Amino acid sequence: MLPVMRWILDYVPTVWLMIVPVCVSFGLVVLAVWAARRLVPATRDGFHAEISAPMLGAVAALFGLLLAFVIIIGYENFLAAEANVKAEADDLAAIVRDSRSFPEPGGSEVRLAVILYAESVVKDEWPQLRLGNSSNITTSRFNDIFAAFRDIEPRSPQARLFYDSSVEKLNNSVAARRDRLEAGKGGVPIELLALILFSSLVLIFYAVMVGSPSFWFHVLGPATITVVIVASLIVLMDLSYPFSGGIKLSPEDFMLGGLSGLVQKP
Repeated sequence: MLPVMRWILDYVPTVWLMIVPVCVSFGLVVLAVWAARRLVPATRDGFHAEISAPMLGAVAALFGLLLAFVIIIGYENFLAAEANVKAEADDLAAIVRDSRSFPEPGGSEVRLAVILYAESVVKDEWPQLRLGNSSNITTSRFNDIFAAFRDIEPRSPQARLFYDSSVEKLNNSVAARRDRLEAGKGGVPIELLALILFSSLVLIFYAVMVGSPSFWFHVLGPATITVVIVASLIVLMDLSYPFSGGIKLSPEDFMLGGLSGLVQKP
């Protein structure tokens, strides 16, 4: 199911992704209310509405808190992925800057290795992140940076200082890249998604059974709840795949700052 959701986020325009499910869910609610009023005639009289309506409000409030909490967590994870991308790009830019203090030809080799890696991130790995994968080419380019560092022997205290700082930033970029690839997998835990869907169905069913003498007033309650739930789930799924969909991260950070003018756009 989750790979299908990723495909939908990538290839269905965001506008249609919002409009179609909302319209379909609204139509299903209208059909459900019509069926309930035929099969349970008491709903046409709004039976026990003075008791069931406040209970529905309490249940909806609890579910709303759960859904809001999950969306906030998804948004925080999205922001964390964005910050991680910036941190990786900043570390690479700092290595390019510090490498100018290295003895030659080692400094030039380090800069070239970093630039080739950053270009591979933009051109090779970023499209793969949309699918939740990494790039073997980019991994090879990353290993080339370590190889370039191994061939350097600082000849002065100043060069040693910049070398040690660059090695630390390179190690930081290892963790940043690992976290970026992990974030690229995306998704919502299937257990949590099942809980949300089950709770949604229970809440909507309860709302449908809270009747009213007016057909459209009867529709209003469950339809409003359904539209809010569907829209919230779409936003949640989009946030859960930070490199896919309409709300996605850009590789632009690898073309800015110290890497500006060095890394070409794809």
